[in-house]
Amino acid sequence: MAAITAAMVKELRERTQSGMSDCKNALVQAEGDMAKAVEILQKMGKTKGEKAAGKVAAEGSVTARVNGAVGVVVELNCQTDFVARGEEFKAALRDLADASLEHKPTDKAALEAIAFSGMTFKDRIEGLTVRSGEKHDVRRVAVFEAAAGSHLHTYVHSNDRIAVLAEVASSDPKSAKVIEFADDVCLQVASMNPKYLDRSEVPESDISKQREIFSALMDKEDAEAVAAPVDFLARVQSIITEVAAEEGRELGDMDAEVKAHFEKSDKDRATFEGFKKAAEKAKGRAPAAKEKILDGKIAKWLTEIVLLDQNSVKENNTPISKVMANVAKEVAGTKIVRFVRFEVGEGIEKAAAKDFATEVAEMAAASAKG
Repeated sequence: MAAITAAMVKELRERTQSGMSDCKNALVQAEGDMAKAVEILQKMGKTKGEKAAGKVAAEGSVTARVNGAVGVVVELNCQTDFVARGEEFKAALRDLADASLEHKPTDKAALEAIAFSGMTFKDRIEGLTVRSGEKHDVRRVAVFEAAAGSHLHTYVHSNDRIAVLAEVASSDPKSAKVIEFADDVCLQVASMNPKYLDRSEVPESDISKQREIFSALMDKEDAEAVAAPVDFLARVQSIITEVAAEEGRELGDMDAEVKAHFEKSDKDRATFEGFKKAAEKAKGRAPAAKEKILDGKIAKWLTEIVLLDQNSVKENNTPISKVMANVAKEVAGTKIVRFVRFEVGEGIEKAAAKDFATEVAEMAAASAKG
């Protein structure tokens, strides 16, 4: 058998991106045949990849970058924060961002298909899965190509879990005032997580659905309000019954007993009267009154999900629309064009965490099979 040299191991590692020990073992099995060693590693990788395929990759990092008129946001996922902090993971995310700036992929599949340093990102990410034993996944990418007269700005939170890209148009996009405003917009989006730029973007179906939710909640609250005085009175009667039993006396007329209890307890009497008033209000609410309340709830909900309607986190009680208008008075034409916000793992349903006893039992079972 040919001697396995460090140079051979290095070459195989560069060709496959597999770990050093895996490369050495493959070369030993292949008796120094490089092509056969590659095949062995591919088979190993496929097996490991299949094991990881069913796992949930909901951790990881995001990044946002700008190069001239192009801006990108990318999310790369893995299974644990520990792996996301590794240099190999960070390097892959940086390269994904660089490639996105250059090739402007429209989606995840287009990004994975880009060849970078001799291999596609799909193969590179599969290599990360093989070497770490954790599932890795290029989850998503967003690319903005700014129009003439626009400024692209980014914000990445210190923990690399939230990234924002925003485009702000202006007659002077290089103005310090405009750049400061763009920075404030990114911070606003990062902290308050708006879903839309203005109300015209909110689908009517979403508004109708939210109205149904609010209506159902109101019905539930009204039903609880109607039941509250009855439930409270039942609790008071139960207490009266228990006290009478402890005192060894027979109960008289329950209505009279309750009346006497409320005469002694101002607190319980006030609570009962409050419950009765709330119940009467719920039972007597006209349909038109309910619709008016729902209108108010929808209006408040829109101020939470629409960026221009949100109050600025920097300027208290001032809507972003007013902040933008104030900047536009100083630098004509300043307005927010669009934004995108990625947060690591948002929308991914995570597997339920196993308790320590379960993990130990599974490890013991695996050892017994081995």
